[in-house]
Amino acid sequence: MRIFLGLGIMGMVFVGGCATGLHGHSGNPSVNTSAPAAASSFTTTDRAWIEINTAMDEQLVPMLDLVDSHTGTAAVRDLGKKADASAKSELLDLRRLHDQAGLPAENPHKGMEMPGMVSSNQIAHAGALREADFDNYFKKCLRDHLDQKERLALGEKSAGKESQTVSLASRVLQEQNQLSALVE
Repeated sequence: MRIFLGLGIMGMVFVGGCATGLHGHSGNPSVNTSAPAAASSFTTTDRAWIEINTAMDEQLVPMLDLVDSHTGTAAVRDLGKKADASAKSELLDLRRLHDQAGLPAENPHKGMEMPGMVSSNQIAHAGALREADFDNYFKKCLRDHLDQKERLALGEKSAGKESQTVSLASRVLQEQNQLSALVE
């Protein structure tokens, strides 16, 4: 089952990358046509990994913003702060790589429904919860997010070619492992 899930994720990365590649051929004005020649070092896998991870982190941030006002425990508050710092640091690197890769301004993966991608419905549901109920739901959502980020990072490490994205995927794996250890 895990092998099939991994293959499905890599398929999403490749399909997402191929769809991203099509933007440049359709005359989409949002494509950065003045991107440096270095953009050619980013493969479709690298580009899709950047876009998917950017969307995942951007959609996690509103959930993380709820932690302080909804949890009743210091441990969950600490977990939220660590996850927030990790996501925001990663977003800085992902956005830099996004620009270097010459990707379009509009992320085709934003709002996509996939495992680990926090949805607006999940954020609304979490916003209605308090203390133990919030903590349990938040940890479930974060665990799903971390599991998916791990699968995607492993895929990038094995199939990615751009050294910066592969390096970031390695860092993501380390940070996800540290955060996963804190999620009970």
